[in-house]
Amino acid sequence: MLVGFLAALPPAMARPVLAVMGVLAQVNVTPDANGLPGGALAQKVLNWTSQIALWGSLASLLVGAAVWGISQHAGNGYQAGRGRNFAVAGAVGALLAGLAPTIVNTLFAG
Repeated sequence: MLVGFLAALPPAMARPVLAVMGVLAQVNVTPDANGLPGGALAQKVLNWTSQIALWGSLASLLVGAAVWGISQHAGNGYQAGRGRNFAVAGAVGALLAGLAPTIVNTLFAG
């Protein structure tokens, strides 16, 4: 939308607008929880949430693997597939719970 607006302006008018936008668009953010009221509690809640996500992933992985194995042994292909899905979902959940801080930090720094 802004590009279309600038393209419609004559070049003599577009230059000052671009200069002002260049100055206004420069921001600097340094996240820091020091001194933030409730910052320690927020960090603790995030840690707890991550732990709960890992417990849930472990439970999904173990239950899924058990259902997969028992159903496969019993010849129930449908339930074996469901168990496999639960096991894979648990593994993916654990991977995402472990990588979530790295993903956020990488996207912020990028």
